[in-house]
Amino acid sequence: MHKGLAMTLKLAETQLWQQNLASLIRSGLFSRADTGELHGLYTVVGIYRDDTCSAPLAKYADLRRALDAAHLVNQLAQVSPAVESN
Repeated sequence: MHKGLAMTLKLAETQLWQQNLASLIRSGLFSRADTGELHGLYTVVGIYRDDTCSAPLAKYADLRRALDAAHLVNQLAQVSPAVESN
């Protein structure tokens, strides 16, 4: 049961950062995603059009996972306007 709870919490965290990301992209202020580092973890942050950063959207212990997530976010942001217009 403890493992099930951990998986549920991980899923909830993933859904929350995806919801925050979707809101950020829809705001029209989002420029791109980038990676950073905070307290020994690699983060994915949103970069606004004025070059300021959002709060971390996701945190990873592995840099490759953070880079992959940022790349995916940037791909989603590029196709988002077409999806939103439907």
